[in-house]
Amino acid sequence: MNEYIFYTLEGFTSPPREDKEVENCQLLGCVQGNNIDEARMNLEQRCPWIEECGFNIYEAFIQQLLTEESKQDIRTVIQYLWNNEYKNFQETDEPNDHIYHTLLRLRDLIS
Repeated sequence: MNEYIFYTLEGFTSPPREDKEVENCQLLGCVQGNNIDEARMNLEQRCPWIEECGFNIYEAFIQQLLTEESKQDIRTVIQYLWNNEYKNFQETDEPNDHIYHTLLRLRDLIS
């Protein structure tokens, strides 16, 4: 199952000095779902306050997060491909888009 974070530019935040208002992003919630639509539905069910406070969940920004399960899947693929690619890779012979560089970026992403 995927995990998603929902946030919006609507609204304000009260800082520690309550005589001010700060215009910034508002975190609406983090939920799981098989896709964005399911996650949105789960968020609406779990957090009815979002609509009650006047936020529009359909205008919210949504980002999928890397779960630990997803990271492990990436590790498995990297390990599977790494041994063969590392042996065959010659830094001077391969372009920057070679799979070796992709594997390095993915490895760095999950570390």
